[in-house]
Amino acid sequence: MRFRNRCVWLALVAVLAACEGSAGQDGANGASCAVVDNDDGSKTVTCGTTTVTVHDGSDGQDGQGCTAEKIEGVTTITCGDQVVTVTDGSNGTNGTNGVDGTNGTDGQDGAACTVAKADGVTTITCGDQVVTVTDGANGQDGTNGANGQDGAAGVACWDLDGDGLGDPLTEDANGDGLVNVADCKGAPGDPAVAASNALCLTAACHGDPTLSKKIITASGGTETIPLYVDEALFAATVHGDQKCAACHNDINAAGGAHAPVAKTYGGWARFSASQAVEAFATHEVVRTRNYYTAAARSCPTCHTEQGGYEYSAHAITPKQRAAHIDAELTAIATTEEGKATTIGEDYELGNCNRCHASCATCHFKSMITRKNSSAAPITDFWDQVQATDSATGFNANMSEFQMDWTTNVVSHDFRAKDYFASDPEGVCEACHTGFQRPAGNAYYWLDEVAGTWAKVKATNVKRHPQATELAISGDPALSAATGGANTAHAAFACADCHGTASSTLGAAGNIHGLPGLPYKWSDAGDVQCESCHADYVHAEGTVDLHVNGSFSKGTRVACIGCHTFGLARDFEIATNGTSSSHEVFLDPKTGEVRPVVKKNGHAIAWYSHNWQTLNPGTGRTDPAGGCAQKCHYDGNLVGAGF
Repeated sequence: MRFRNRCVWLALVAVLAACEGSAGQDGANGASCAVVDNDDGSKTVTCGTTTVTVHDGSDGQDGQGCTAEKIEGVTTITCGDQVVTVTDGSNGTNGTNGVDGTNGTDGQDGAACTVAKADGVTTITCGDQVVTVTDGANGQDGTNGANGQDGAAGVACWDLDGDGLGDPLTEDANGDGLVNVADCKGAPGDPAVAASNALCLTAACHGDPTLSKKIITASGGTETIPLYVDEALFAATVHGDQKCAACHNDINAAGGAHAPVAKTYGGWARFSASQAVEAFATHEVVRTRNYYTAAARSCPTCHTEQGGYEYSAHAITPKQRAAHIDAELTAIATTEEGKATTIGEDYELGNCNRCHASCATCHFKSMITRKNSSAAPITDFWDQVQATDSATGFNANMSEFQMDWTTNVVSHDFRAKDYFASDPEGVCEACHTGFQRPAGNAYYWLDEVAGTWAKVKATNVKRHPQATELAISGDPALSAATGGANTAHAAFACADCHGTASSTLGAAGNIHGLPGLPYKWSDAGDVQCESCHADYVHAEGTVDLHVNGSFSKGTRVACIGCHTFGLARDFEIATNGTSSSHEVFLDPKTGEVRPVVKKNGHAIAWYSHNWQTLNPGTGRTDPAGGCAQKCHYDGNLVGAGF
């Protein structure tokens, strides 16, 4: 049935297609439409007779915000989860330059600058601005170039015609029958004339009150040396009639200004910075005012009797130069003490200026001061430091002095021989001062070749306290334990024994001639006790046995073996009633009984200047007597009976 209906429809469609006619005419145009906004969110649309009102739709949702970030020519724009990157385009072509503008008004002139250079320091001043620039250190010397070829031989001084042959007729100038260098000598010339003082002291040189030089120290600080000499003040001194160049014999100022002079560092105790006396170069960088020049060594030109001083102990300081650490004794002492113990002290070039002296050290009128000038004198702490090695207010530099020679440049005044009869300024004390520390073990060789050694507990001496010892010997107020009543010696000046300053004392002494090599004082010392006490007769006859070495062993006791006072044993007995220390030993260098002290770990014979009259008591068996306390006790080191 379904199939039959489909066939009917297909037949009908075919009939209709066969009956289609041609296209009809266009229809008339439709009516136009008008749109009116009603201002209320609606619009009226009229198309012919048909009118429709249309209302605005509701607002859509807001779009998401965007951000933009630019880094190194790439801009990143982010809108929600949408990201876009934009790369900067290439730069466009530069535009043409604009027309130059008119010139501005001239600015104010800058401040003028000046440049001054002195002693390696350049100072640049621009108005109120000042800048200093220090020269850099010299570069290292380059390597030496190869030696050049030897030049041709020169013409001999006697070869007047240059033919290389000696002609006795024309070239034997001195008529001795020979032609040689003896014929080259000319006639003697006029003696050299030193420059006059007027030339040295002109206002353009050392007559200028502002003349000075600056030293830049190793720490970067500065020190000033005045170079002005007052002609009137100098004329009033002991050398006022001398010419400057007579002493400053390394200067020839006849032609005007002179070149820098050679310097020897040291000579003024602990003044300024330490530097080796050997350190000198033609163009050295000066680091300290502690130096002297040729003038300080020229004294023997006139004072010929003191010509040997430059080879003496004070000029050469042989003990200091021989100082060293004894490796073998150090090893022995370290084992004995159970801890690291050094015996000796190495010689240091930079320290020798504390001891070695020129003529000027004593005689040029420097200003002598204690470095720790605000502190109390060392004698205020003498007993306490010797007992405990410390005291409130005590400092080791209380025994350090300095000699400022620059304060005397203006006058060039000198201390002559008569000054040292009293030495009120303390020239000797500047070096010969120190203190005593508690006793300790000291080591020494009995026979270094054989390797035999010994140790002794003795006073530990710091520096050179001879001047302090001498003062204490005559004043018990300076040391309750070891001060004495030897006012006669305590009142002496050093030169009363060691020099010729006094007309009544010191005639046998000559400090200028002490040997500059190791020596025995009894053989080469400048003064002996017998120089004054040759006729003294001891009340006790057996004393002569000690002095003359008349015992069976031949042991001689030096005068100071009995008369030295104030070392460890005396001090300990005076303060504690007993002592484990020793005052004397058998000096291995002289074989004599002498006082002993500890110095840098070594046991050495000591010439103390605290001399006392020995009180023997009732004899060597009297424990309260000086003989028993000093030598005649159990365990003594000199073989004395007890």
